[in-house]
Amino acid sequence: MSSPSSDSGPVQHVGKASRRRPMIAGKAAGPAPSGGKTAGSRSGRLWSLLAVLGLVALFVTYLVLGGYVRGAVLAVACQVSACSAAGMTTAGWLVIAAPAAAMVSVSLFWTRLGKPGRIALGVATGVIDLVALSFIPGRGRDMSDLLKGPGSDAFADGILWGLGGAGAILLFLLIMVFVAKAVPVVERRYNTIALYAAMALMISALPVAIAKSDPTWVRATEIFPAELTMNGDRLVRTAADEIRGCDGVLPDDALLNRRNCYLTVRATFTTDDSDAVATFRAVLYADAETADEVRAGLPRGLTPVGVTGSAITVLSTTYTWVLVGAGGHADGRTIAADERPWVLWPLRQVSYHFIGVQGGLLIDPDPDDEIRPRTP
Repeated sequence: MSSPSSDSGPVQHVGKASRRRPMIAGKAAGPAPSGGKTAGSRSGRLWSLLAVLGLVALFVTYLVLGGYVRGAVLAVACQVSACSAAGMTTAGWLVIAAPAAAMVSVSLFWTRLGKPGRIALGVATGVIDLVALSFIPGRGRDMSDLLKGPGSDAFADGILWGLGGAGAILLFLLIMVFVAKAVPVVERRYNTIALYAAMALMISALPVAIAKSDPTWVRATEIFPAELTMNGDRLVRTAADEIRGCDGVLPDDALLNRRNCYLTVRATFTTDDSDAVATFRAVLYADAETADEVRAGLPRGLTPVGVTGSAITVLSTTYTWVLVGAGGHADGRTIAADERPWVLWPLRQVSYHFIGVQGGLLIDPDPDDEIRPRTP
């Protein structure tokens, strides 16, 4: 009887089968044929394309809408703060402080938030950063080219002081790096110290910025002294204040509310050489074009609210203001034709002072014009 061959026994057969099965499984799980694409690679390329398109869209949006964004931010700040120096400076400071706070929030809460929270935080941070980027001047431009309108100088001061605070933070963190190498306690608590120090430095820049900012010249007492001397005449201020909006200036509030008005400066002056009374109102708008549009829609023959008796009303514009002035006798009696020049003279002086303060150049009116003093 012949013996079985060495490769035909049951043990060897099972061994061969077990060795063949991994090879077949490996072949089935091997790479896709040449030229094939997996779902993962397609998804990665799609997200890369979307990221590039998103960056391009953000850049285009920045170029096209930057001016609108800046104007909207300034308008909101002016509306909320009544264009005060403190309010506009704070708004400018927030342009720098808000992105810094957003980035700190990302570092602190990103890992603790779920997917919806991360999306919300990421979107909010992106929007805040884009708003801040719109205030960065381009090549060959400075801040004054970007910021226009009421309170823009104080707003620019706030931005500069915010940048100063950010610079102080970077310098402090750089010093901390070297200190931490020498002091183990500082190294162990570096993040906590850096966070609180950064907050303190940024916040401390705000009161300094407010104290150093120039007035916005939208407060009656900033604009008009208790006694105003022009052309050698002495005018005494009998009333001065400012109100939000422009209601109560004219009998029909809708006339001045045709476009959004921020506030109204009010002042009344009397003279010591006649009984003439100058009632002055100045309404603030976003820009000179808006002020001109509103002034063009005001009809003749108006008398400001609060003026009693016979009065001559003068309507005009200067910069971003609509001026509503009235001149009359203290007792409200009828103004004779030959009295018109000197009755309107104090109002003209008050108006010149207001215009000079807004433009930074004080000039007395010419007493030899049609509107002139009672006694030359």
